[in-house]
Amino acid sequence: MFKRLFSLLLLALSFSCASKQENLKVNYPPVPQTELDRKIGNLPSQELPITSPVNPKTLDLCTRYLLFTDQYITASDYPDAKDNLKKASKYCSPSDPRFNYLKAVLLDIEEKRKEAFNYYYKAAKGYLKENNYEGAFKSYSGMVSIEPNSPKVKELQKYFRDQDY
Repeated sequence: MFKRLFSLLLLALSFSCASKQENLKVNYPPVPQTELDRKIGNLPSQELPITSPVNPKTLDLCTRYLLFTDQYITASDYPDAKDNLKKASKYCSPSDPRFNYLKAVLLDIEEKRKEAFNYYYKAAKGYLKENNYEGAFKSYSGMVSIEPNSPKVKELQKYFRDQDY
């Protein structure tokens, strides 16, 4: 009997507290804006689609299909990415590091690790010939994620090892 009475009392008390809390809401004044807030407020929203500064129709066919392949990979539309990469293969050199990198990415997604590793390696070597260390590092990173102790990884490691490493 005492437990029921206590339970009812607790229930009634909780309802009364909840209704009192609604009446106690305080409207705080807005926080003053900083200089950074004012600068950011004048910028357009970052969620707006960004149009490419380059018209794809002005690009050579190899670059155009590689661009579309990259966009499809970014959107996780892998069948269309494969189709565009197949089209790109008709116009790109087999030694083009951009082509080899995107081929490696698609093979990596399909979990064909050994093939992907070899394409990452070809891409890294091609990018290094062009002195494109950013592209070479992306390819190297793909290799490390597949087979970190490979002799090919160790061969390329010297290009990316920090002096303090």
